[in-house]
Amino acid sequence: GIDRAGSRRDPLRLIAVAMMRPGAKLASYRLLAAALARLHSPSWELVLVGDGPARADVEAAFAGFNSQQVRLVGLQPAYRVAEWLRDADIFVWPAIDEAFGMAFIEAQACGLPVVAGNAGGVGAVVASGRTGLVVPVGDAEAFAAATQRLLTDAGLRQQMAREAAAYAAVTDGARFTRY
Repeated sequence: GIDRAGSRRDPLRLIAVAMMRPGAKLASYRLLAAALARLHSPSWELVLVGDGPARADVEAAFAGFNSQQVRLVGLQPAYRVAEWLRDADIFVWPAIDEAFGMAFIEAQACGLPVVAGNAGGVGAVVASGRTGLVVPVGDAEAFAAATQRLLTDAGLRQQMAREAAAYAAVTDGARFTRY
């Protein structure tokens, strides 16, 4: 694939940044694993940034993937979260019962297009069709299709990356928190 800077990158890097706790966050991780299991080529890898009491459950959700394809990097300081985001190609998060989604703003501030579930305040921070693809919340098939679309359409991915950075700049949301 071609990364956001136009350089060759294979596999493309997906990233999610979230606490690992029971309830809605764990449900989002499980839906993410189910959606990614439906993807076809091109090749991709996923970096999961975050930690918490449900880490073992998150690991179990992604047990069907090899350790080269899905990497859990744990809790990271704010500057490293920003580095991980800037080094990725697409931010993915199902957002089940998501209240606001600061991580979406942070990802867009780093120039990442996003794939998100349409929950809570997600529509207020992701410009659907411009900065990312927003799908019905809880729909693994739709989430997989949207992710597949961004993986395979380099032009759309790069256009959304540019739009995301500009959009986040006007939302004044480029404050990085710890995950």
